[in-house]
Amino acid sequence: MIIRFLVTLGIALSFATSSPQAARADAGEILGGAVVGGVIGYAIGRDQQKKQQARTRSTTTRTYRPGIPSTAQGAQTQTALNYFGYNAGRVDGQVGRGTRSAIERYQVSMGYPVSGYDFQPYQRDFLMQAYYWAISGGQATTQLSGQPLLMAYRRQVQTGSALAAAPQAPAQAPTPTIPVAVPQAQEPEPEATTTEAASSSLPSLFSGGTGGPSLANRCSGVMLQTSTNGGYTTLSNMTDADFALSEQFCLARSYAMARGEDLIQDVQGLTPDQVSAQCDSYGEMLAPQVDALSLSSKADAETQMRKLALDSGLSPNDLAATSKVCLAIGYRQDNMDTAVGSALMLVAMGEPAYGELIGHHLREGFGVQERRDLAMQWYDASLSALDAGSQAVFLPSQTDRPQLLRAAMVQAR
Repeated sequence: MIIRFLVTLGIALSFATSSPQAARADAGEILGGAVVGGVIGYAIGRDQQKKQQARTRSTTTRTYRPGIPSTAQGAQTQTALNYFGYNAGRVDGQVGRGTRSAIERYQVSMGYPVSGYDFQPYQRDFLMQAYYWAISGGQATTQLSGQPLLMAYRRQVQTGSALAAAPQAPAQAPTPTIPVAVPQAQEPEPEATTTEAASSSLPSLFSGGTGGPSLANRCSGVMLQTSTNGGYTTLSNMTDADFALSEQFCLARSYAMARGEDLIQDVQGLTPDQVSAQCDSYGEMLAPQVDALSLSSKADAETQMRKLALDSGLSPNDLAATSKVCLAIGYRQDNMDTAVGSALMLVAMGEPAYGELIGHHLREGFGVQERRDLAMQWYDASLSALDAGSQAVFLPSQTDRPQLLRAAMVQAR
């Protein structure tokens, strides 16, 4: 079943037509027997394309703005600024004078210290949280646009009112080529409102999907508090370990969403809604493993996921690439089965740093039952892997982040 899903996911996508021919050739060698042109193939090929571009950058440097590096984060910031009416100009990833001026206008409107050349992470994170909320249903619900839409988002966060839920794929949309066995626990129950109290002892274990508390709302509130505090918690000023871990959770979530947007921004052949629907189905298939997280040790959870991966017949690289895309989609859609399941698959496929996300989910109870004792197993394993030389996947430039996480874990135990 999972094989047919991933093959279907791959059929309609293709590499960006702008990628160099050499990059396409290299990617083809890496892919081997994978379905070329799919989310799997694209995600792997994208990494190879970046390496090729890095090797040839000296001959392809843009001449209209020399000396300014183009980055994915810069492009995402420009997109969000333009969306809310701050006019950062052309979205090219190069943070120059126009983008800096737009940042200053954003800072003025939000009441932040004005320093376009010192765009604090919490300021950018709040901007991106608002942008993801807006494109996932907030704009359609409020019927606002530009800066009024951003201010509406801030008011809703300040008052604690429910933010617009991200739209899901319509139930009636036909997907005949993707046979999905929906877990029985997720089927609509006519007596759900009368039996809710009887199952209150496990309020989030079977919530899955988009049920249960909203992580998007939670992170919006965290970002607002971070703004009020004047910036993120550091090792030197940490007084609330739980809040520090929540900040890092939301940072990792934002980073995962941004990375996913970078992976799929040039994909051709499927609309964003279609990719979202595919990842939603992927989450449904991983839901049993997500449900078991609150009842199993870390070792048992990984073993079960590896068995599922082995039964699929797909390579670890294929599964990992798909999971990185669906991790981003899951967080953007507030679909915890997709997000948590994708993170768990990444750990099982040999990327232990993603275990930090599992720890956060178990500590706060988003998508799984709250189990702080089990959360510490995942935190410890992910940090130990970083100590042993594993690649950091969240904010790798912040070299002191593991120390902050470790200190907060000790205080929060």
